[in-house]
Amino acid sequence: MAKKTHFRLPYEAEYRVAGVFCPEKDYRLCWLINNYLKVNFSRRSDISLPNGKDAGLIEQYAVYYHEKEELQQAFFLVSNRSHNGHLLFHSPPQLDFLMLIDADDRRFDFNGLLKKIRTIPHVTAAYMLDDVLGRNRDIFLYDFEMFIAGELKS
Repeated sequence: MAKKTHFRLPYEAEYRVAGVFCPEKDYRLCWLINNYLKVNFSRRSDISLPNGKDAGLIEQYAVYYHEKEELQQAFFLVSNRSHNGHLLFHSPPQLDFLMLIDADDRRFDFNGLLKKIRTIPHVTAAYMLDDVLGRNRDIFLYDFEMFIAGELKS
């Protein structure tokens, strides 16, 4: 009888994840971020992911994108609530948005960015969530990278 060998490779995400707690709609938060931080987030296609409870149901989440090409930094703002109100991540409670940051850890000031985001009106909190999202984090980041690879190519 042949032996089966299973290889399990840990998924290494290149994104750092920050949580933004803000009751405003996604387009309103992006407008606030653009005005207060002097950046240019723009709307991209929604990411479609299966509902955790009903695999046949597909949920869509809003995605916004900003890139600083000269610094090789990319920022994505993803709504934690689908258009139907389904939560992408249930923990931490009241999480409204995920900010995925693709930047060199040694040259980018994550805490400085979070401090600036906290000064925006209607933002109640913003902090790093790298270790808080739980076991679904890696699955989401893998799906997100596949989505972005197709989205940015077109």
